[in-house]
Amino acid sequence: MTTHYLSKKACVLFILALSSAGPAIAEMTLIEASRDNTLYESEQGLLSNGSGDYLFVGRTRSNGVRRAVIAFDDLSSIPPGSIIDSVRLNLQLSKETSSPTTLSVWRLVSDWGEGASDADGEEGGGTTAAEGDATWVYTFFDSQTWLSPGGDFMEGASGELAVDSVGNYTIESTEGLINDVQEWLDDPEANFGWVLTAVEDGTTTAKRFNSRENPDSSAGPLLEVTYTPPPEDEKNNNWSGAWFDPSLNGEGYQIFDTPVGWVIYFFGYTPDEEQLWLVSRVADIGDPELDKSYSLQMLVGTPGTFNNPSPPEQLVDWGTLEINFTDCNNGLFVLESPTLSLLKISSVSKIVGVDGAGCVNE
Repeated sequence: MTTHYLSKKACVLFILALSSAGPAIAEMTLIEASRDNTLYESEQGLLSNGSGDYLFVGRTRSNGVRRAVIAFDDLSSIPPGSIIDSVRLNLQLSKETSSPTTLSVWRLVSDWGEGASDADGEEGGGTTAAEGDATWVYTFFDSQTWLSPGGDFMEGASGELAVDSVGNYTIESTEGLINDVQEWLDDPEANFGWVLTAVEDGTTTAKRFNSRENPDSSAGPLLEVTYTPPPEDEKNNNWSGAWFDPSLNGEGYQIFDTPVGWVIYFFGYTPDEEQLWLVSRVADIGDPELDKSYSLQMLVGTPGTFNNPSPPEQLVDWGTLEINFTDCNNGLFVLESPTLSLLKISSVSKIVGVDGAGCVNE
């Protein structure tokens, strides 16, 4: 049997073809609130409205201050690694009987809950808090408390807006809002949402906004995020890079996690010390599970180039490559050719990755 090998030049051209990508284009997504609630000022913190139709912000004539807490937990529509370009918060003011006021948005630094409490009537007075509700005193009624009654939030508002009569309002993008959402995207465990306040001095400023549970499904808080996704060749690229078995000299693997699937090539030697270059067929692996084996068909053929990233038809089957990752830096690769009675078992480690790509093991 006569065996031909891919030339080094062909492999280099192949890498360049896979690495080329056009500039990323900004995209926009709309995200509905995942939880919201009202904090009703009270010394004991027994009032809430977790499942109510409305949120309240500002000072009432006789019952104290109201603050609304809103979180957008599900940012899955924004690819990891994206750059947040703008953030707009849309709200619907459904009732007001007070003076114009300034609505301010503050980033929360403590987690909080939305329980089953549901106030009657206009809901302005709240109702008895249910288990897990956020209240003026409790983050989760009645087991965990705020460090400071009324909510724990950062100094300096992330955004502000003048509000007056009934209608739709949009808090336009600010550096603060952008920074908040960017950090939540990069570190989801820090995403506790915002608290909304109005002027809380002696004047009456209370306003009623529609909550996410409002019967009008289009009336609840809505986050509008414009972002620039990472380049295609950097998406899900924790696995892309050069992988080597430290015990072997001059042999290794190159992994490319491309938008259309995985491609792996091997460079090394046969038992007769002949140079061996192999390339896999495109395989839809996605983000592989740890300690799970995946099989790729390996090809060998005459030198040439190919694009995006389908190998040419003249390449012929050579054998298989079984890959199994113990984490995103280490794995076990088994290269086997029944025809040549060749079996290579390699404990591989990634020594070169894509620039800027982190390694995160779940």
